Amino acid sequence: MSSAPTVSVITISLNDLEGLKSTVESVRAQRYGGRIEHIVIDGGSGDAVVEYLSGDPGFAYWQSQPDNGRYDAMNQGIAHSSGDLLWFMHSTDRFSDPDAVASVVEALSGHGPVRDLWGYGKNNLVGLDGKPLFPRPYGYMPFKMRKFLLGATVAHQATFFGASLVAKLGGYDLDFGLEADQLFIYRAALIRPPVTIDRVVCDFDVTGPGSTQPIREHYRTLRRLWDLHGDYPLGGRRVSWAYLRVKEYLIRADLAAFNAVKFLRAKFARASRKQNS
Repeated sequence: MSSAPTVSVITISLNDLEGLKSTVESVRAQRYGGRIEHIVIDGGSGDAVVEYLSGDPGFAYWQSQPDNGRYDAMNQGIAHSSGDLLWFMHSTDRFSDPDAVASVVEALSGHGPVRDLWGYGKNNLVGLDGKPLFPRPYGYMPFKMRKFLLGATVAHQATFFGASLVAKLGGYDLDFGLEADQLFIYRAALIRPPVTIDRVVCDFDVTGPGSTQPIREHYRTLRRLWDLHGDYPLGGRRVSWAYLRVKEYLIRADLAAFNAVKFLRAKFARASRKQNS
């Protein structure tokens, strides 16, 4: 019998059969010597998804019924998991290659019991065609709490959590909003620092639901996290809030300028084609 840790891959899905199939394919392709249990929590997408899930005996557990949102579904996935290491890989997202899981478990092996650890690797941001949008993968290392609190997010789909640590954390906060995953990561970091792996471990589909949110909302969420825990990265609430407002303004200004240039280029290109036709 293998002594390798059991890895629970939890996938949530809603109205995305093709994306779900793509994720399942990447899970099944893993060349990991231990056991991988795959748990699918579907939000009630209809008969086609039920037929697909019920016709495949390879899932450790699946359900297709209404839930109270993505984090409720993720908490349900946790409740049905029995593995030593939990990894959330949602519909449309994929492991980067067949050795992703094995490489993570190997990297964790020298840091103590897997059930007590957490960590993250890098990820490719991919578009509709599944190809990387940027030449370099996303994922800053080493982890620094101050940098995290100032807005450098950790990609949740590239993050993995030991089962004992998850039990201490008590699941995802259903009232925090879209970035409850970052709150979860923050709380994990308060218990112990992550094991960072300088390797791409997954492909994150940025076109998927909940993959992005407005800049204003992102920084509002950061301020909520600060206030919730009384943890201000620049020493005090007033200074930290002022810094973040300036940072948000500059980023929004850069984005507006980028979109303006993009619009003008498209307009001139159309005018040029019209003139030459």
